[in-house]
Amino acid sequence: MIALPKVTVVTPVYNAVTTIASCIQSVIEQDYTNIEHIIVDGGSTDGTLQVLESLNVKYVSEPDAGIYDAFNKGIERSTGDIINILNADDIYAFDSVVSLMVNYIHKNKLELCHAKIEQVDSNGGIISVVGKDIIKKSLLNKMRVAHPSVFVMREVYENLGKFSVGFRVAADHEFVLRVWDEIQIGFLPKVVVKMGWGGASNSQVLVSLRESMAASIMHGQPLLKAMIIYYVECIKNIHRIVRNDKS
Repeated sequence: MIALPKVTVVTPVYNAVTTIASCIQSVIEQDYTNIEHIIVDGGSTDGTLQVLESLNVKYVSEPDAGIYDAFNKGIERSTGDIINILNADDIYAFDSVVSLMVNYIHKNKLELCHAKIEQVDSNGGIISVVGKDIIKKSLLNKMRVAHPSVFVMREVYENLGKFSVGFRVAADHEFVLRVWDEIQIGFLPKVVVKMGWGGASNSQVLVSLRESMAASIMHGQPLLKAMIIYYVECIKNIHRIVRNDKS
């Protein structure tokens, strides 16, 4: 009998007392039998640690240098063949997500597979669907990979590096741009994660746009084109920028 590849789910968390239990439960309910769940807490003070204790899950809690540092800590502690990063306010969309993604990776001999996610409000209402099959040119223009849906072979991190902590909110964009031409990538056109609205990129719009512009320039986008796209995106998102500046 062939052993199932081990999957590590990394969950970074900081002060997510209202959502972390649902995230953990969605991992527990997966029908895939070889899952390791690593929870990396950044020093929560809102009761998150008490929830983790009550659920009897393994976690590490210590100060970090931001969410991508927590990503990297989880990857470094992982022992799985395939790694997925599921944030504390995200849940899997159904109970066979992991098995579906693993099978798709195996069938198509992929090193990274991404899919669709639904961004949802606090009541579970769908705000938008994110994620599409793209080429590098489109990815240089805008981050179109839904990061919570990304399943990556651990060798990719070992050979091409983890997340750059020099980025505050767009290191996932820089990472996929860095590896895109080096590995086999596939897309599964199915919603696999429900993502809570209000993450770092949604609350720090200008920072996100600036960092994505920097990432695109680093990986081949002409400077003038990158700047034009940045200003166009600023105009398109002006209502979000103004709202966040006032908050």
